[in-house]
Amino acid sequence: MNPLLATLTKIWPSLWQGRRSRDEQRFYLEWVVVTLLALSTLCLFTVMQWGTTPGLVIYDQMHRLRAPLPSNDVVIIGIDDATIDELGGWPLNRRVYADLLKKLADTGNQPKAIGFDILFPDPSPADAQLAQEMRRHKVFLSVEQPRAQASAHFVVRKPEGQLIDAAQGLAHINITFESDGFSRGAYLQEGNLPHLALAVSGQPAQNYQSHGAYRRFNLVDPEIGLPVVSLADALSGSFPLGLLKDKYVLIGSVAPSLGDHFPTIYSGRQGSGTPGVMLHANLLNDILRGNLISPVPLWVQLALSSWAVLSVMIALMVFSPFFELLVTLITVVSALVVSFVFLWAGDAWFDPGLCILAIGLVKPAWAWRRNEMIVSFMGERAAQLQQVQIQRKTLGRGGLKLRHFASDTVLQYSRLLDKAIGVTSERVAFLNRIVSEIPTAMLVADAEQRVLLVSPRMKQDIPESLLDTGQSLLPLLAHLGLGTTRHLEPLLGKDHYVTARVGSGTARFFILRVAQLPQSDDSTLWIFALTDITEVRQFQAQREQTLQLLSHDMRTPIASIISLSRQKPVDSAGEARAQDPEAQKTAANIYRHAYTLLNMMDDFIFSIKAQAQTYQRSEILVDGLLDEAMFQVKDLAHSRQMRLVQDFDDDPQFILADQRLFTRMLVNLLVNAIRYGQANTEIRLSLSHDPDTQLAGRMVHLTIANTVGEQVANSTGQEHTSRGFGLGLEFVKTVVQKHNGQIQLDLPTEPGSRALVRIKVPISTINGL
Repeated sequence: MNPLLATLTKIWPSLWQGRRSRDEQRFYLEWVVVTLLALSTLCLFTVMQWGTTPGLVIYDQMHRLRAPLPSNDVVIIGIDDATIDELGGWPLNRRVYADLLKKLADTGNQPKAIGFDILFPDPSPADAQLAQEMRRHKVFLSVEQPRAQASAHFVVRKPEGQLIDAAQGLAHINITFESDGFSRGAYLQEGNLPHLALAVSGQPAQNYQSHGAYRRFNLVDPEIGLPVVSLADALSGSFPLGLLKDKYVLIGSVAPSLGDHFPTIYSGRQGSGTPGVMLHANLLNDILRGNLISPVPLWVQLALSSWAVLSVMIALMVFSPFFELLVTLITVVSALVVSFVFLWAGDAWFDPGLCILAIGLVKPAWAWRRNEMIVSFMGERAAQLQQVQIQRKTLGRGGLKLRHFASDTVLQYSRLLDKAIGVTSERVAFLNRIVSEIPTAMLVADAEQRVLLVSPRMKQDIPESLLDTGQSLLPLLAHLGLGTTRHLEPLLGKDHYVTARVGSGTARFFILRVAQLPQSDDSTLWIFALTDITEVRQFQAQREQTLQLLSHDMRTPIASIISLSRQKPVDSAGEARAQDPEAQKTAANIYRHAYTLLNMMDDFIFSIKAQAQTYQRSEILVDGLLDEAMFQVKDLAHSRQMRLVQDFDDDPQFILADQRLFTRMLVNLLVNAIRYGQANTEIRLSLSHDPDTQLAGRMVHLTIANTVGEQVANSTGQEHTSRGFGLGLEFVKTVVQKHNGQIQLDLPTEPGSRALVRIKVPISTINGL
């Protein structure tokens, strides 16, 4: 694949992304339009053969470099001025041609074929003699052949019938001129007549039907030339007629006075045109050697020309001016080299002129458009950065009016942009100082997620190889355990607990926070902050050990004290013995205080666990949690003659929860409802869930309702009321929030009013539930 096309394939998906400004998108759209127009125009000119003059000039120069050599099989017997003077003036008597044919036949020096580049339109007394000698050779006569596009009626005058009968065939000798007036080729078949050179060669015309039977020939440099023998010399007795034996002989005029001369690429050097018989001889020479030049197929011409123009257009968009100029030069030279290789090795002509002409036209046009785009962009950006309105050129009634003529327009905008860039650079330097001085590890990235600024603190915590300026953020995110992250938007507004390894391999723990800073040019900066919580994690581990101590090691002796305080004394026979009242009172106090201490330890443990950063949650049936909570408070409810009434859905629902914490949260709510509710009433627990038709975010709804009792009404002061009725509510709120739930409290103080607690918790989506 063309490297330029490969480059375009890589960048093309990003050309129309949303982060491109409107001006940039318009710029790319204009490039596409200009490219399509250039390619379409190139194809039209190629098909219609318009604008071929540059290609003709290139062809002539390559033709001279090619320097074709003449063949020894072709000999021209020329009628020059000396022959005309010596043999009686023009037109020559046909007996002269008969004498030449007779001498060749009598001496046994017959050529392979003889072609007369001379018309015999009128009868002559010598026709019978000429016809008689023609029968001894393979002779072809020339006749007039009208052009197919001739506008006027053309009268064809053929030789006498006896000459036609004596000849091997008739042929045309039409000279073809190209658009610049030079003759470079000929039609090997016009009408039903072959060209004289083709007829003399003996090759079938069917071999040259493609391309309209038009072929270019290699014109031998006149300084080298094909062998030419004067007709007068050939008739003299001193000329060795053996030189004509088994040759292809063309007889025609070479005298300048006869006017049978035509413009060719060597006309300027000769000071006159090239004789027609010489053109026919060159054509015959190439037919015999198989060196006729054919144009390349149209699809090849279009493909190579389009490749050249497209390469330059891609370079204009992708590369800097220097490399773009280098690509343009390489493309032009490559087109010329390809054309020369086709001509030299394959006798085919690829015309590079049209693509070079297209490049020469489209390159300055697009350079002007790009320059105008740069000027516009520079002016608008300078105005935005400096917050000033730049007065652009306007076309009024009086003509084009410039704001001032102090300097070139581009230089004016360059100075404004330079000042604005200076201001921006100061802002960037200021931001860099802020980032450097902040004790928190910080990193700033651009909209392309490449590193811009890094604080020294960040370099202490993260390997410097991941923080090189201009490097992508992906290796850093992978180092922090976020390797699958490709978009930064989901990271916004959240604390992300990540782990990194320092040089010694020790694990460090951080909180990663991501912020987005919009810019004035519709781009954004990404701010990353890392907070080291390694010591906090260590303290948390120590706290877990303390909780472990409280949960197991300290509970065991307290449980033993409670157990011993409930035992009755026995005698030596194992029988229970009576205990004095004072001892019973002491044992009861020990039991009560030990039990109180045990409950305080449990409350402390649960309150600490509720503040943990993460919970160990599992999928649990919410009905089971409620049943467990009601079981734990049923004795307390019975002591106050209160009933627990359930109103649950038939369809069970699962939630992700820490079973112990969630159950304890429910127990706290039920204990408060019993303790501060009115005796001989009921506590209603309602459980429902969102319907399955809801697309996302389905929730379980739990409602606990009871009647407010006198305990709350007799409380003095709002503060005391809140403390009495809301015992443990902070724990409840914390647990609900850590389960991604919501809680709503409606807690009136008037006796007999209805108190409501509403809790919503997300339904688990594991296993499709």
